[in-house]
Order: sequence, then structure tokens, then C-alpha cells
Amino acid sequence: MDIKYLSYQEINKQKWDHCIRCAANGIIYAESVYLDHIAANWSALVLGDYETVMPLVWKRKWGIGYLYQPAFFQQGGIFSAEKISPKTVKLFLEQAAEHFRFAEITLNHGNEIKAEKGLQVKMRNNFILPLGKNYSSIYKAYDSYIRQRLNRLAKFSLQYKASGNISTAIKLYRKLYAERMPSVTSKDYKQFETLCNRLAKDKRVIIREVYNSDGKELLAAILLLKDEKRIYNIISCILPAGKKKLANYFLYDSLIKEFAEEKLVLDFEGSDIPGVAYFYSKFARFNEVYPFVKFNKLPLPIRLIKR
Repeated sequence: MDIKYLSYQEINKQKWDHCIRCAANGIIYAESVYLDHIAANWSALVLGDYETVMPLVWKRKWGIGYLYQPAFFQQGGIFSAEKISPKTVKLFLEQAAEHFRFAEITLNHGNEIKAEKGLQVKMRNNFILPLGKNYSSIYKAYDSYIRQRLNRLAKFSLQYKASGNISTAIKLYRKLYAERMPSVTSKDYKQFETLCNRLAKDKRVIIREVYNSDGKELLAAILLLKDEKRIYNIISCILPAGKKKLANYFLYDSLIKEFAEEKLVLDFEGSDIPGVAYFYSKFARFNEVYPFVKFNKLPLPIRLIKR
């Protein structure tokens, strides 16, 4: 199998993006525009004439290149229009290790790989809800837990509104959750905002908010990104007053109602946090798990530090 390593300058982005769009497991994170804005650096492994590809997102430390997982980047890995065998996944990872001695990265839901000596694998949650049908049929499939809470919150007469203010949504998210995610830097937030502004030009950003009955007090907000297949739940915010009024249940139900008949998948983008996973699982139909992998082929003294 002739897998070629391409530097960033050698990548044909038109062919790259065509591969991602046509891939059975194609997702927004692998598009060149996404990688250009989010990755510190990226190169690629390419099989044939871009039939199968893998982005390699990397940094350098102590003169050694390593693969890492950027903020706001859920899944990477190998992409192809054809079904990807575990053997192909293994070969791509072996090739990646030829160029980068250390990796802590995610693959994607179309990549099957097992742990072995020198390769750690952990599966992560990603709940999804296929849309493309009338809302009433989706509502009936909700867990009874969700329907009960939607009945309870009806008395609050909450308002669901569209917004175009990317900066405000990101600032709110940072204000509420930055302490829980100390690894996400100011630069990461700025890069993500720049990406959103770029995608908004193609109408690929969706922001929805929930307000109190008077339409004045913000209770919850969500920022999603969109491609031809999915809408991605990238940022979700719930304020203290919103928790008391179950605003997050109203928000997701209203979003599902709005997009119910579009042939898309609502990608909840996680989560491995038990409470969040429980909430998403009650809306979603499927858990589309994906692998997180780690390998460490660093020289011995450094390898011990990076364990």
C-alpha cells in the first residue's frame, strides 16, 4: 500500500476536500478550511490520488514533532469513500509514527483499531440523532425522561430565537466553562472565532438562544457548525437561571423541531462527562463511538516524561 507523506505545501486542497466530502465518514473537522484555522501545523498521509487521506495535526517541542489534539477539534483519523479496514487504519498509524514519534489524537467513527503493544486505544462517546422526518415521530422516540421535562417547562413560556453574534456566543461559553478547560488558550478561542466568521460567509454557522418569557433574560445558547451531512453541537451554554427553568431541554427540542425534516444528522459532539452523556443520550438515537489513540516512540529519557 503506497501511502505518501505530504507536507502542507504539497497538499492539493481541492482534491483533499473532494475526498472528505465524498468520504462515507467525512466530517467537518477534516475539511482544509477547518484544519487551516484550528491546527498549529498540519500535513497529511495520502493513498493513491486522494482516495484515502489522514490529516496529521502537529507541533514541535525540544526539536521533536508530535501529533496532538487541537481545541474545538473532536475527530481526525482516516477518511475514504470506501469502507476502511482495521488493517488500513493500522498501516496509516504506522506511517504516521514514521514521521512523528509521539501522538495523542482521536481517529473517527469510521476507524476501527485495537490496542496492542505500543498503542493505547480508548473509545469515546459521540451521540447522534438522524433527522429527515417529521418532528412528531422524532418526539415520540425521545426517552420518557425528556418528554416529562418538556411538559414541566411548558409553564415557563420560554422563547427560542436565532442569533448571528458569534463573538457573544464564544465569550459566554468561555465565561461559563473556561475554568473547566484550562488547556484551551486565548489563542484557541480566537482561532475558533476566526473559523466561525469564515464559515458564516457560507451560512454554515447556526446560533440559537433561549430567553425568559419576557424575551429579555438569556437562559441558554448554542453554536453549531454545518456541512452537507451534519450539524455539529460545538458550543452549548446554560446559565444558572436557565438550569432552574430547564432551558437546555427546551433549546435542544426547539432546535430539533426547527431542523427535523432536513436530511441531516444532529451530532451532539460527545460526551464522556457522565452528566452530559446522560443528557445527550436521552435525545439521541445512537452512540457513534470513536477511538482516542496514543503512541510514544520518543527517546527513552523524554519518553519517561511524556508517560
